[in-house]
Amino acid sequence: MAELIILRGLPGSGKTTWAREYLADHPDAIRVNRDDLRAMLHGERPWSMVDEATTLAARDAVIAAALRCGRTVVVDDTNLTRWHRQELTALAERHGASARLVVLDTPIAECIRRDALRPRPVGAARITELARCWEREGGE
Repeated sequence: MAELIILRGLPGSGKTTWAREYLADHPDAIRVNRDDLRAMLHGERPWSMVDEATTLAARDAVIAAALRCGRTVVVDDTNLTRWHRQELTALAERHGASARLVVLDTPIAECIRRDALRPRPVGAARITELARCWEREGGE
């Protein structure tokens, strides 16, 4: 049965590493990431609501196509808001797939340290802001 694995964690928490390791062990699975889709679709343009709507539509189309083919899909976006998780879960259900949430609750200091080593860091201020969002959402 097809499965949608929804990763949740701050930038630098290890979501993409987790996803890549999962794919190495499950060669029929695929990985979908909004940051990668954004770069592919919109290049280096500043974030905009119109572009994000296109990015979300592309993400959902890729996920739906893979689930219809019986594939497991790992979504390694931040997925901090309940809305994103609910939308992804509903998408899985519409395609007869199960949905599973994997939470990477890496300490914020470690996320900031790892992020600083990246070629294009998000930055400590943004990670701190997202951590506050995590707390408002209940940290689940």
